[in-house]
Amino acid sequence: MPATKPLAAEDAAVDTQAPTMPVGDSAAAQRSAALALHTIVFVSGAALMGIEIAGSRILAPSFGTSIFVWGSLIGLVMGAMALGYWVGGILADTRPSYTMLATIVSLAGVYTFFMIPYMGPWLCEGVARNVTSQMAGPLFACTLLFFVPSFMLAIVTPFAVKLSTRQFTKVGGVAGRLFALNTLGSIVGTLATTFLLLPAIHFTNTLQALGVALVAFALFTLIRFKQALSGITREDRHGLALMTLILLGLVEYWAIYPVEPWVSQGQRLMHYEESEYHDIGVTEYVMDEDSGRLLPPYDVIRYLKFNENIESAIFPYWSRYRNAVGYTDLLHLPLIWNAQPKKMLVVGGGGGVAPTQYIQEYASIERVDILELDDAVRRVALEYFQMPKDSPKLNFIVGDARANLARAEGPYDIVILDAYSSGGQIPFHLMTWEFMQEVKAKLAPGGLLVTNIIASIENEAPGGERNADLLHAEIKTLQHPKENPLFKQVYIFPRVYNKEGTLRGYETETRNIIVIASNEEKPKSRDEIVAAAKHLTQGKNPIVKVDGREYLWHAEHFFDRTFTDAELSEVEPLTDDFAPVETMYRPVKRNEITQRHW
Repeated sequence: MPATKPLAAEDAAVDTQAPTMPVGDSAAAQRSAALALHTIVFVSGAALMGIEIAGSRILAPSFGTSIFVWGSLIGLVMGAMALGYWVGGILADTRPSYTMLATIVSLAGVYTFFMIPYMGPWLCEGVARNVTSQMAGPLFACTLLFFVPSFMLAIVTPFAVKLSTRQFTKVGGVAGRLFALNTLGSIVGTLATTFLLLPAIHFTNTLQALGVALVAFALFTLIRFKQALSGITREDRHGLALMTLILLGLVEYWAIYPVEPWVSQGQRLMHYEESEYHDIGVTEYVMDEDSGRLLPPYDVIRYLKFNENIESAIFPYWSRYRNAVGYTDLLHLPLIWNAQPKKMLVVGGGGGVAPTQYIQEYASIERVDILELDDAVRRVALEYFQMPKDSPKLNFIVGDARANLARAEGPYDIVILDAYSSGGQIPFHLMTWEFMQEVKAKLAPGGLLVTNIIASIENEAPGGERNADLLHAEIKTLQHPKENPLFKQVYIFPRVYNKEGTLRGYETETRNIIVIASNEEKPKSRDEIVAAAKHLTQGKNPIVKVDGREYLWHAEHFFDRTFTDAELSEVEPLTDDFAPVETMYRPVKRNEITQRHW
């Protein structure tokens, strides 16, 4: 089979001006040129996976971290790569020039540097507000943000195969070696981004660093390739000078205009950090937006935000501890069953509102254990949200709640499940029957399981939205199997404001819903619940110190209708084998206080 042109001839064939250096045809020159190709193939693979891993954090504030988000991101990148391989092969056959290859890599770097970290939050929020589908929204956003760099970087490997092949009989070996090297780069990029870059310099800086690295390696490998084989022409020098200016411009822009949290009018940013799991922001609402006047200290609200969604809030300048997110007051409803709890377990720390209230307000409490995934959340809660730092009653266990449940030293009178990721999504493995069984084993006799979820009561919403499926699946899970249910009694307390009147007519609205499960043989009646609530909230020294009117209101308006088998027939109990939680929740749109942009 006839041989192809050598590397030098392949590249020189597309240059219009004769080289100023002699063509290098020695073995050393060939090795130097091959090293340049191998380097750019490796770097492009590493950068592509780094962009995918770090870029997922751009999607989280608007779309959460569900399987739909990761499926959209992985599927889009793979599709763009497939198209890039095809187009790259055609382009390499028509214009096999390292100058063209370096240009494509540089453009991918510039796009990654500017488009994803600077424009990404704005684009994602726009898509989320206009595309309501949980499946179509993240796929469309991924296409806008990640198709271009994925497509461009996929062109690199088939292009390199063309430039590396000197004999048709060697094509298979060359292609295999380069694709293996590209895959090795992808592995290194995945691990380095996950375990080194994101914890050290955070995701926006990681994306910008990847963009700079792509331009830098495109420039340096182009110089090496040209010097080794065809020599550097005067026209080459012009192109190299332009690439150098672009590289220096990116670095300077990065230093002068970093991507930082932006605080809207009326807010002030007190703390911001990117942990392995969240973008964590602490802000205070200090100014009336309409009048422009500073609020008096007692009206100032301090927010804890994960990925730009409000998770907790307090009034920090009151003389006593005061919660600013009403649903947590409903986490005191278990006292209707046990007015003197001793030990309590909370899954999901957040700002620590409920644990702090229990420790400060109830003398019977001996210990509150908190299972918190993110150590940064623990630090922020202790520093900014008035949690008792040195209390012997407070104990954090940091790590995944299910993995660490065995470390929790029960038995507990109350277990509260209040763990959320972005936008109100509960991790599916914290809702399954198997996990609930593990929790039940930690309960003391007469102990209560309390779950906070975001859902509606019924599925008769306009447009056919099934926002109650999550609640229905939760109830079915807690009472599975029928012949010997995990919990015999389940009580439902939707978060309802007094001004709404009765609950009737609001069942299809999405809201916080507190579900209390017990193993009582006989369920409490409405009268018994209301009488207990009155005893807790009335008198000169009420046991429950939260808003007594709201507390009593919710005791009076709990949803005591039993769901029929027909209403629950369209959902299955959630199990480790089948728990499609992502299809059952409606993401909560973020409150744009610390949206990141230029």
